Amino acid sequence: MSVPYHRLPRVDARWRWWRPLVALAFLAGWYIVSQVVITVAYFVPIAAVRGQSGLFDLLDGLQSGALDPTDPLVLSISLVSLVVLLPGILLAVKIARLGPGSILTSTRFRVRWAWTAWCLLPTLVIAVIMFLVQSWGSFTFEGGLGWNHELLGQSTVSLGTLTLTIALVIVLVPFQGAAEEFIFRGFLMQTIGSWIPWRKTGTVIAVLVSTVVFALLHIPNGYNVWGILDVGSFGLIAAIIVLRTGGLEATVLQHAFNNIMIFVLQAPGWSRVDLDSSNGTIGGWLITLGTSLAFWGMVELLARWRGLDRTFAGREAPRFRGVAPAWAGGRGWLRPGGTGWAIAPTRADDVAGSDALAGSGTDGTVEKTVGVAGRP
Repeated sequence: MSVPYHRLPRVDARWRWWRPLVALAFLAGWYIVSQVVITVAYFVPIAAVRGQSGLFDLLDGLQSGALDPTDPLVLSISLVSLVVLLPGILLAVKIARLGPGSILTSTRFRVRWAWTAWCLLPTLVIAVIMFLVQSWGSFTFEGGLGWNHELLGQSTVSLGTLTLTIALVIVLVPFQGAAEEFIFRGFLMQTIGSWIPWRKTGTVIAVLVSTVVFALLHIPNGYNVWGILDVGSFGLIAAIIVLRTGGLEATVLQHAFNNIMIFVLQAPGWSRVDLDSSNGTIGGWLITLGTSLAFWGMVELLARWRGLDRTFAGREAPRFRGVAPAWAGGRGWLRPGGTGWAIAPTRADDVAGSDALAGSGTDGTVEKTVGVAGRP
C-alpha cells in the first residue's frame, strides 16, 4: 500500500477536516503581523534619515513597481514580505498538527537531499536555455564581446546598485520561491487532497485549485492575460511535477532559478527594455510553457533512472470519529516504509470508532481483527 503526496495528512490519526483551517488562520495572522513589523523596520529608519519626502518616494516606488529590480530598497521590501511566509507556513502546519515531520517537503517527511542534488542538473540546463532565449540579441561581437546598446539602450543604474540588487536576488529569491511552493504546491494541494475522499477526483481538483489560486493572486500585481497564462502554466506543470516526484524539491529549485534569472537580466535597468514582468506576451508564455514542459520531462526521466520513492510506503489512517483510540498512537505508524494500519480494528461500517474497540478483550488487547479500515 502507498499514499501519494497530496494525501499525506491522512496518514496521521489526528487529522481532522478543520486542522488545515487552523493552519490557514495562523498563517493569515502571521502574515499580517509580519507585514507590520517589516513596515516599521523599513519606514522608521527611512523617515529618520530622509524625512517625509523619503517616505513618499518609497511609497511611490512600492505602488509603481513592487518588484522593480532597479531599486534595491523597494525590491528587498517586496521579497522579504514574501520570504516571511516560509517560516509562517511551516509553523502553521506544526501548530495545526497536520502530520509528522516536514510533511510539506516530501513523502519521506524531510528534504531528500540526494534527490535535490540530482535535480540541479535539469534546473541548470533550463537556466542556460532561458538565459540564451531571453538574452538573444543582447550581445554584439563587433569590436569584441559587448552589450548591444542599440537594442537594449543604456543601463540606468550604477555599478554599486547593480551589485547590491544581484546580491539581494541571490540571497532572498530562493526563499521567496520556496515560500510560494510550500504554500501553493504543498499546503494547498495537501489540504484539498485530504478533504476529497476520491483519489483521482481529489488529485485533479487539488492541481486545478492550486493552479487557479496561484494565477489569480498575480492579478493584483497588474498582470495581463498573457501574464496570467504564463504564471498559470508554470504553476500547473509545477503541481504535476510535485505529484509525480512526491515532493517539492524539484519545483523549489525551478522556481528559484526562474525568478533569479528574470531579476538578474532586468537588474541593469536597460532604457529600451520593458522591466514590468506583468506585461506578458504570447511569446513569453510559450517560452515558459516550453521550458516548464522540458523541465518536467527531464525530471521524470531522472526520477525513473534513480528509482525515486514517489509515495509514502504505508497506509492512510482509518476515518476516526472523535478522539483517536490509544492503539492508534505512536510515531511508528508514520515512519516511511512502516506497516501502516494493518492491525487496526474496525467497525462493520468500515469507520474506526474511538469509543470502543471492536473485537477487543477487557484488557484492551485485540482478540480479532475485523478488517482494515478502507481509505476514504
